[in-house]
Amino acid sequence: MKSKFLAIMVLTLLLVFTLAGCQSTADDASVTQPIETTEVNSVSSSEDSTTEALEPYIMEDFKLTALDGTETSLYAYEGKMIVVNFWATWCKYCIQEMPLLDELNKRDDVVVLAISVGEDEKTVKDYIDKYGYEFDVFLDEEGTLASKFGVTGFPTSLFLGKDFEYFYSFPGMLEENTIEGIFNAIDEVLQNRQ
Repeated sequence: MKSKFLAIMVLTLLLVFTLAGCQSTADDASVTQPIETTEVNSVSSSEDSTTEALEPYIMEDFKLTALDGTETSLYAYEGKMIVVNFWATWCKYCIQEMPLLDELNKRDDVVVLAISVGEDEKTVKDYIDKYGYEFDVFLDEEGTLASKFGVTGFPTSLFLGKDFEYFYSFPGMLEENTIEGIFNAIDEVLQNRQ
């Protein structure tokens, strides 16, 4: 009886420690819920990972406020693959993926929309100017867009096709092979439609 109780206690403690280790802080890349209730697939950073069939839907247009205060919208970026990246200057994983996002934005078929969440214009502008990033940067000072799309941790990236079809939400820091894996999966879905 005593050994059975001890075994249950050990298993309970292991479960508690495991779950505690899964919690994230504001600095950590944390898991985000899919947009609304639609199931969204993610791709691991392994190049040989398999993906489930995607069921994309057309993302509705939304307004974006640039660093200079001008407004535009998602639909202004028609004709390219779109990576919407939610980030913050205090997030170490966001900072680490910025050079990769900048390189990605230089591709002819991709545009990166970096949306800073919860920060003021001066903080974000100073950071972007310091490193000379060329992707389009927008402000979500109140976190309205991040909340709308279920973003609970940074960075989180949304992947859209050229016609605003929403394919993936990827919580966490992007790596080159992850991005290519996602783009390959999207291309495969689009080719299978033909």
